[in-house]
Amino acid sequence: MKLFNHKNLLIFFFALASAASAQEQAKTNSSSELFPKKGDIGTSIIIDGLIDNISFSSTSNNYGQNILFVKYYIEEDIALRLGTGVSLNAFKRETADSLGVTLREVDSTSSQFLFNLSFGAEKHLGASSKRLDPFVFGQIDLTFIGKTNIEAEVRQSSSAGVSSLKRTIKRDGGIAFGLQVGGGMNYFLAQRFSIGAEFALQFQVVSEGGTISDNEVFTPINGSTTSDFTTREDKTTTTALNVAPNALINISYFF
Repeated sequence: MKLFNHKNLLIFFFALASAASAQEQAKTNSSSELFPKKGDIGTSIIIDGLIDNISFSSTSNNYGQNILFVKYYIEEDIALRLGTGVSLNAFKRETADSLGVTLREVDSTSSQFLFNLSFGAEKHLGASSKRLDPFVFGQIDLTFIGKTNIEAEVRQSSSAGVSSLKRTIKRDGGIAFGLQVGGGMNYFLAQRFSIGAEFALQFQVVSEGGTISDNEVFTPINGSTTSDFTTREDKTTTTALNVAPNALINISYFF
């Protein structure tokens, strides 16, 4: 049995932060010497689990794509949130079977490209202690979904010759728009080094698909090559509004 799940992990973190805050009250809302300053830039990694089940991962956007995420302080209490990510999903398979004196070969490939841009800002509310730094934030995520390309070729070889069937399928991509608003807090263990957590309300619209083209070209052993080209429309739009499902602990360092 796991000793800590996500909920227990967050309770542990906020209990620790609250205890530290009670012991280290600042005179005013001035920034602690431990906090990042104007011009500092930093990044974060996510820690999930505790004691017997620890894992690390990069930040992900609303669409679930891993991104390179940084924060840049334009003022001591205002930081820009910037992220970008690139994904290329490519698959290739080659098979060959002997059917008596005939050799049957099948080659297939598929690919899709995704690109993400994320940008937003966070407002820090002033030091509630020398180590605890609460903030609110807003962020926009744009993921550009590339076309899906599928190609397959079947070849049959025998003493009589070679026949082939080539099929190419292309499906339009789309775009995913995400908006997050929420808050969180950082607990600074040392100068510019902190652990923290965020909660956010997420809104997302994903529009994907459109025209699907399907082209088949058959080349027999003897005779003329024939082709069959068809198109159809297939588009989906998904809208979601929810609380960020994984409010996990993140570790940040600023330079």
